[in-house]
Amino acid sequence: MDTPRRTYPTLHTAYLVLLALVALLLRVLDLGGFVTLDEVSYWFGRSERLLAAIQSGQFADTAITSHPGVTTMWLGATAIWLRETLQELILLPYIPFGMSVAILRLPAALVHTAGILLGYHLLRRLLPASVAMLAALLWAADPFVLAFSRILHTDALLMTFATLSLLAALVYWQQRAHVGYLVLSAGCGALAVLSKSPGLIVLPMIAAIALLSAWEQTAPPRHPSTRYTSFALCVLRFGFIWGGVFALTMLLVWPATWAAPLRVYELLRFGVQAEGAEPHMQGNFFLGRPTDVPGPLFYPAVLALRSTPITLVGLLLLPLAWRWDGLDAAQRRTLALLAGYVLLFTLAMSLFPKQFNRYLVPVFPALDVLAAVGLWGVASATHNTQNVVFARTARLVPLAAGLLTIANAFWWHPYGVAAFNQMLGGAQTGAATFVIGWGEGMEQVADWLNVQPDITGVTVASTMQKTLQPYLRQRAQTVTPPDGALADNTGYVMIDVSHVQRQRLRPPLTDFYPHAVPLHVVTIRGVDYAWIYDVPAPVAQKVGAYFDSQIALQGYTLDTASLRSGGGLALLMQWQAATPPAQDYLLFVHLLDSSGQRISQIDIPPAGPDQPTSSWEVGRYLLWRTPLPAPADLPAGEYWLALGLYDAATFARLPVDAAPPPHAPDAGGHALLLPVRIP
Repeated sequence: MDTPRRTYPTLHTAYLVLLALVALLLRVLDLGGFVTLDEVSYWFGRSERLLAAIQSGQFADTAITSHPGVTTMWLGATAIWLRETLQELILLPYIPFGMSVAILRLPAALVHTAGILLGYHLLRRLLPASVAMLAALLWAADPFVLAFSRILHTDALLMTFATLSLLAALVYWQQRAHVGYLVLSAGCGALAVLSKSPGLIVLPMIAAIALLSAWEQTAPPRHPSTRYTSFALCVLRFGFIWGGVFALTMLLVWPATWAAPLRVYELLRFGVQAEGAEPHMQGNFFLGRPTDVPGPLFYPAVLALRSTPITLVGLLLLPLAWRWDGLDAAQRRTLALLAGYVLLFTLAMSLFPKQFNRYLVPVFPALDVLAAVGLWGVASATHNTQNVVFARTARLVPLAAGLLTIANAFWWHPYGVAAFNQMLGGAQTGAATFVIGWGEGMEQVADWLNVQPDITGVTVASTMQKTLQPYLRQRAQTVTPPDGALADNTGYVMIDVSHVQRQRLRPPLTDFYPHAVPLHVVTIRGVDYAWIYDVPAPVAQKVGAYFDSQIALQGYTLDTASLRSGGGLALLMQWQAATPPAQDYLLFVHLLDSSGQRISQIDIPPAGPDQPTSSWEVGRYLLWRTPLPAPADLPAGEYWLALGLYDAATFARLPVDAAPPPHAPDAGGHALLLPVRIP
């Protein structure tokens, strides 16, 4: 059997270094690239509150949230202390927001990296060394795991500590290892619960491991009653040590548990009854439609779509690898218990109406371990085949799986949160199945807005104000628009995908999405995440007529104030390109009387000589004011403006999609006819 003892120490050390580099690089590269809504809304501020409570000695005030998120806040508080220390030492007198986010996330990223290395050590005690190597690599480079290992949040910390607790318990009870593994299991179990309350699922799993192992370790004597007594004493001893370390860790890490125990109890009770038992207040989205409660199919879909192609193949091969002779009975029991943990956690989370992808991330390291067994087991089982070429190729499967896993992780980087299984349709299928958009892509929105020449003179109406504002340049401002109308100085509107999926858009934003042409679209792996719209200046008359589906006249204002003094008319036109114009076009404007007689005309570039149509940016509004000659003694009454676009070389007019109004005069075809009144 391929065991850890048969591997070469040099190979083990080299692999440990490789694993550390892969895990660390994927977790710290571009760490402050974007910020999630929960971080900027909750966890950064909660970390500051925890630090203030600890520094002031107000330990009861460490009871802050019902998650309870204690490990998250401790790591955030550590990062805040580090940031302040660097500033006090004048090592970093000015810290940009992106760097600040990276510092706040760094301790958590390091904890997850250390967790993978420790997990690899535990896996080597439980499984063949080659399987442990592949399993740790799948864990380290899983994009879904990475997504939440790179932010300051609760779910990934629950994942890391719960996984370590289970693995350490399995090492202790199945390998009869040093009691330190039991202590490690209990401590990590407490940290899992302190990270997020679903960590309590670890407790029945630990109990099951302990009961099964204790029963096996008390060999049947001649008198069965003696075995029962030995079994009970063994369980009590294990329970006393594990429970004692668990309780001590809770007391040490969360001071509120002894400073204000009733407050902690009420906080946790509220979290289960009021929060977990209610759908998310912002709504949800599943299988292409908005919904409050996705239902029982939600988490099975998460398991499938959030897996990687390599992991999915490994899981499908697992039944074939189960009888692989490289596994003994204890190792199969380990795998069965890990599979039981995945099922138990998934079923438990399915009972609650509040459901999100990230709630299931704690089971993905276990899935990666099971997938590694499937891949390596089937590859090893083919070694004895008579087909030499096939046997040699099969030996390369685990190596190829590891390399493809690393490549896949870097391909999604830094948007692991947007990663979905490419075998099942990838990002497009994920966006059609689950709610997406948690702050990713807002830095791209900011990058585009920051180079607009007018950005500091206008405001941006945004559905993601908290995650966008920090990345905007100085004096650029984004606001959440009130229902009704945009502020007068609004220059741009930004709408994110999650609001569209949940159908949470309200006027005036519904005037833009999906009706208006966006000025810029931010995409991640082929999926639209944000739409930026130019806000048109007010005009007297809205039109919305399209010429050859390329150019739209969105509105106009006809000023007659200077007509009687001999200044003629002034025409303000508002244009917009719906698609890139094919060439430069000219505009004709004819002033006609009610019988169709031409009074005056102009032929000009529609937005002036400095903005030929071939240079127009799709979605951008262009205003152009031009004089329109008219005699000062023009009789008051009803008139018509006939206008259109044409090719200056051939004089061929572009077709217009607006039919002439009733009783409109003949303007020669392909002309937009607009009724006007001259006072």
